[in-house]
Amino acid sequence: MISEFPTPYTPHPLFMPKPLDPKCQLCAKMPSSKAKVLHGPEGDKCWNPKVCHNRRSFYRRRSDDKSGQIDKITVEAPAIYYAVLYLYKEAGDKPLHALSAELWLGQKPVCRLEPIHCFGLTAGKIHTYTEQVLQAFAKQYGISLHQYKDMFEISPIHCPVRPCPLNPES
Repeated sequence: MISEFPTPYTPHPLFMPKPLDPKCQLCAKMPSSKAKVLHGPEGDKCWNPKVCHNRRSFYRRRSDDKSGQIDKITVEAPAIYYAVLYLYKEAGDKPLHALSAELWLGQKPVCRLEPIHCFGLTAGKIHTYTEQVLQAFAKQYGISLHQYKDMFEISPIHCPVRPCPLNPES
């Protein structure tokens, strides 16, 4: 008897599911507002409103469905202090619109510098100010901070300072 399929059975490539995209898996876990900022026109331009909402839902459900199939462990992440800086500016060599900073302990933010506009501040004054913020975080929590662990550039359209010339009606 001749078998219709070769042994062992290998599905035809056209009928095999696409592998899961790790980037989409991570994106599905964050709020859509944050995902749109990171992956939208101001971010890596990956966001496609025609497919991303459904895809995010698929990835969330898939991770829920598979949760019982593999054992999970939790290992507490090291609780170290680090600071991050948020720069509200257009991409490229454009002036800084606003800035903000946060101090984190492990996986949680513990202190936040409210955002300020940077109108009229020179690069030197901005650098001095950000160093003063690090010193204030260090003094407040009795720790040593020498630099920001990471800096995130965010489009000025998302500036949270009010009043703001980019958002006059808010």
